[in-house]
Amino acid sequence: MTSAQSQSGNQPVQAIVDALSVALRRPVVLDDAALAPLAYSRQWGVDAVRSESILSRGASPAVREALLAQGIAGAHDVMHTAPDAGLGMEARVCMPVRQGRQVLGYIWLLDPQADLTEAELGRVRRAARELTALIAGRAPRPAVDEAALVERLRSSDPAVRAQAAADARDRRLLADGRVVLCLLSAGTAGTDPLAAARTAVQRLASGHAIAATVPEGGALIASLGDPVLRTLPGDDVAAWLRTVAGADVVVGQSAPAALTALDEASREALVALRVARSRAPAHAAAWSSLGADRLVAQLPVDAVRDLPERLAHLLREEPVLVATLAAFLDAAGDVRATAAALSLHRSGLYYRLRRIEELGGLDLSRGDDRLLAHLAVRAERMS
Repeated sequence: MTSAQSQSGNQPVQAIVDALSVALRRPVVLDDAALAPLAYSRQWGVDAVRSESILSRGASPAVREALLAQGIAGAHDVMHTAPDAGLGMEARVCMPVRQGRQVLGYIWLLDPQADLTEAELGRVRRAARELTALIAGRAPRPAVDEAALVERLRSSDPAVRAQAAADARDRRLLADGRVVLCLLSAGTAGTDPLAAARTAVQRLASGHAIAATVPEGGALIASLGDPVLRTLPGDDVAAWLRTVAGADVVVGQSAPAALTALDEASREALVALRVARSRAPAHAAAWSSLGADRLVAQLPVDAVRDLPERLAHLLREEPVLVATLAAFLDAAGDVRATAAALSLHRSGLYYRLRRIEELGGLDLSRGDDRLLAHLAVRAERMS
C-alpha cells in the first residue's frame, strides 16, 4: 500500500507521519478525533482492524467503542491498548494529539510484541507535539447548530422558505443550486445524530453544508455542488454520511431539490428514514431508490393491525418462516433462487412454504395472497 495524502491536504502532516514510520521501522496511522484516518504511512504486516480502517476511511462502530472503552479519549501520554481477538485487533500504542483538553487526533502504531523502546516512544511524543501545532493551526469551522434556519427551510409556507433560503445565501452557508436533505436518528448505540451531521459538515467545503437539531434527531443539508459530493452518485449521500460519521446512526435522504423546495424534500427524507430503520445493517436509504418501500413506508404505522389474524400471528410468532416467506416473495416465487439464498435444500423449502400457507391462511399460488403477504412482511418490518 502506498503512502496516502493527508485528507486535509496538509503536506507537513503527511511528512511527519512518513518520517515517524521510517524512524520506527513500522507503519503509522494518524486518525482524527472520530477515528477516521487523516494520514498514514506505507502499510505492511497490518491486522484486520488497520486494513478495514484505511479501506473504509474510519474505524467500525465496534472497534471505536472498544478503543474508547480503554480510555484513549482521556489519555494525555502514550498508552498501550489491549488486543481483541474477536475484532481481529492486535495490541497497539496510542499517542493522543491534544491541545489542552481537546483531542485533535491519535497516532497509532501496531505493537504486538510490546518492543518499542523508551527512546522510540519519545519520538512518538515529539511527533505528537509537532502535529498538535499543525492541526490546531487549521482553525476548523465552528460546529453551529442551524436549527432555526432548517426549521424555516422545511416550512410549509413558501414565503417563509424563500426568506430562509435568502438568509442562507446571504450568510454564505448554502449557495443556489441543488441540495439534498438527510435526516438522522440514533441507532442502537444511542449516537448523537447532530454530532454525526456535524462530522459530515467538517468534511465538506465551506458554504456547502449545514447541520441542525430537528425533531427526528439531526439534519444535514448539503449542496450537490460540493467537490466531494460531486464524485458520488446522487443516491449515495446517505451512505457516505453514515460512513464518514463513523457512528451508529440511521440516515434517510431526499431526492435532489432546490433550496426553496425543502418542504417536499423533508417529506421524502422522512419516508426514507423510516425505510432505513428497517434495513439493517446498512441503515441508510435514499428516496430515489426506495422502490416499493416508498409506498409501503407511507402506510399508517398501525396498518398491520388490519391483517387477517392467522397472517398476523405468523408474522409475530414464526420468525424463521417469515424470513423464508420474505425471501420467496423477493425472488418472485423462484424456488431455486430462494433455496440458494437461504442455503436450504428444495425439499426443506417446500416444507416451510406448506407450513406458511397452513399457519398464515395463504395460498401462495394466488397473486392476491402473494401481494397481501409481501405488503404485510414489509409493513411489519417497518413498524
